Amino acid sequence: MDPDPVTKEFAVFDCDAHVNDPLAIWDRYVPSTKRDLVRRTYWRSDNEAWLNGTTRARGGGNGEFAPSYNPICIAGPQMNKTIMRKLMSMAPLTAEQRAYLHHDGAVDAHARIREMNLMGIDQVLVIPTSFIQNLPFAEDADAVTVLCQAYNNWCRDWCGEVPDRLFGAALLPLNRPEDAAAEIERTADLGFRVALMRPVDARGAYPNDLGLTASGPTPRRLTSLDSVFRTFEETGMVLGMHTFPAMRPGRTAGPGLLFSPGELLTYAETDSQTLSFVFEMQAWLAQVLLSGFLDRYPRLKMAAFESNSQWLPQFLQSCDRLFKLYTRERAVPASRLPSEAFAEQCVISFESDELPTMRQWRSFASLGIWASDCYHHDGADAWSAIRAMRAVGVPESVQADLMGGNARRMYGIDGSCFVTEESGPIERPDWFPQGLEFERWAQLVADPRRHASELAETGIGRQIGLSVSANDLADRSGARY
Repeated sequence: MDPDPVTKEFAVFDCDAHVNDPLAIWDRYVPSTKRDLVRRTYWRSDNEAWLNGTTRARGGGNGEFAPSYNPICIAGPQMNKTIMRKLMSMAPLTAEQRAYLHHDGAVDAHARIREMNLMGIDQVLVIPTSFIQNLPFAEDADAVTVLCQAYNNWCRDWCGEVPDRLFGAALLPLNRPEDAAAEIERTADLGFRVALMRPVDARGAYPNDLGLTASGPTPRRLTSLDSVFRTFEETGMVLGMHTFPAMRPGRTAGPGLLFSPGELLTYAETDSQTLSFVFEMQAWLAQVLLSGFLDRYPRLKMAAFESNSQWLPQFLQSCDRLFKLYTRERAVPASRLPSEAFAEQCVISFESDELPTMRQWRSFASLGIWASDCYHHDGADAWSAIRAMRAVGVPESVQADLMGGNARRMYGIDGSCFVTEESGPIERPDWFPQGLEFERWAQLVADPRRHASELAETGIGRQIGLSVSANDLADRSGARY
């Protein structure tokens, strides 16, 4: 039985949702005189993407994921992980099915608004996808600057189609700090409120400015981004630090210098998406909070995106302890505890399934900013977050701050409420996972040990990739069938 529809009286601001880097960026926004240069640096079609001319990368095209759905465009209105799991077991999907599952709001501004209405989202900060993964590895600084300018110009025009609801985050050409600083100034003048970095060492240039030397067989001076951070302060733009899975284009797991701490997971034959987001942000925040970085840039505002959040209170407590313990060894002067500096200058995003964050609402009341992460496969709507917060007793005023108030204050955006009530069920085609049969399937696969015998009898075990027999499952669970 469906739960009662949720209603709300406050405006929801989705602080981290995505677009799927439309082909128009390359086709229309890269100047014709620069296309050969860009083609040798980072270029994509619907079926393939190439980095630095010779390295195959994942660009997000629908053709790359056939015959299954495109996971970058899947998690729209009234979708959830259980539905997606069932869809994965149905592969190969037909072209018609793949087209139906592609949410056009990932590329089309007006489709985005229709889907935001269904998802309970009033305003949104849109962030690119494969650009964040691939561009840090691009080698030609001129081409990277052209690509960032092209994306930002496209994003300005795209958000301008519905300017009171769509807001963009700018890409920065970090290969040359002077170009990045200039792009912060340019995009601030265009109305952008956030500019993006990723906390990785893709080209031996971790994005800090501590005047340190990287250790290892070939010590090297870390790239100075002082002018970049000063420009963030001068313009009032928010530094959006966005993490990503540790997938290095063109390289398989093996020994070598890490570009991301998440690569350790890959070396351990574990999907880096499990914890890479968290590892990247924790490594960045540890050096930022313990080094005096935020005291060096006291007017810098920073948003930590897509790294989960429930770990933050304990992390800050640990940093406070270490800050005091190693106070005489700090190279850069600092006067505030890490927890104080974070509270004064930073926010962190959380998603709809982070119940531990919601239960710790007192710690996050002024620090948390809700993110849908749509249309990526783990995305969710605002209604699910509101429903979860109400279930654990988060006060209504705190819900309003977590679901939009904190983000709007950080970005300097006025709130407007466009949708107040959750819509009824979407009418789906017959093949779409739904109804009593799907509900029973979901119960079985949610606890395969308990339902081992039925899974084996119905063949569902093979559908979901179980490689053990019903007897094996029963033995491991202590049951006998």
